[in-house]
Amino acid sequence: MLSHPGPADRQRVQIAPCRAHPLRLRLKAGLPLDRAIAAAAREAGVTGAWLQLDDLLCTALSFVIPAPPPGDGRVAFYSTTRVLRGARIMTAGLHLGEAGAIHAHGIWTDAAGAAHMGHLRPEGTHLSRPAWITGWRLDGAFFRRRFDPETGFPLFTPHRKARRLSSGRPARLIRLRPHLNLAPTLAALSRAGTRFLGLGSLVGTRFATDASLPGPATEILILGQDRSRLRVASVGEDGTPHQGWLFGTNRTCITAELLLIDG
Repeated sequence: MLSHPGPADRQRVQIAPCRAHPLRLRLKAGLPLDRAIAAAAREAGVTGAWLQLDDLLCTALSFVIPAPPPGDGRVAFYSTTRVLRGARIMTAGLHLGEAGAIHAHGIWTDAAGAAHMGHLRPEGTHLSRPAWITGWRLDGAFFRRRFDPETGFPLFTPHRKARRLSSGRPARLIRLRPHLNLAPTLAALSRAGTRFLGLGSLVGTRFATDASLPGPATEILILGQDRSRLRVASVGEDGTPHQGWLFGTNRTCITAELLLIDG
């Protein structure tokens, strides 16, 4: 168990019920990705969403990967920013929160075709051509980024708000705090037909068939599921992306930010 710098919050699982609506947005090229997403969301009247980015060409792509603790009590940190020219986003997922805040993890390739993974820096990422992206628009809840005393990082926390639409699929916006075993926790939250979407960090990643990734922190993106079993992409301090089914104990390191769509 890692020792975080601040007092542990008693509420280890934070949940905000909402409704999810299928969404399709067209992004303009030539803008930083965060501004392109903000403009498309504003035009569609979207204030919160889970968005999926697949097969997108970029003139520049900026990202970071996990790095050793900075020595101030926090258990992990980020690397310096890495920039790829002529990159392709193979797949990425992101939460669009309050005031256009974005948290995104994904897998991409460089101009030579080598694969990379990490935490996307949308302000330093530019699409090379317009593109359509898909996802889920949220009604009744949103993520707000605020400083978290327990971990010492600014993190997304789910909040409720008044619903504007009567339709949509029942859903829950969820944040898991540190030390929770990811798959069993989601299994306990699951209902019939629940779909898991999201990202976060683990204290090392254990796969069923691949070599485990050491901690203290690895980043993940959920790629799929078989009931409550999770297939993820993950990256550690060496920057090499891995994919596979989670196995055994995989505890949250800093956070897991999730959208559960039921039914």
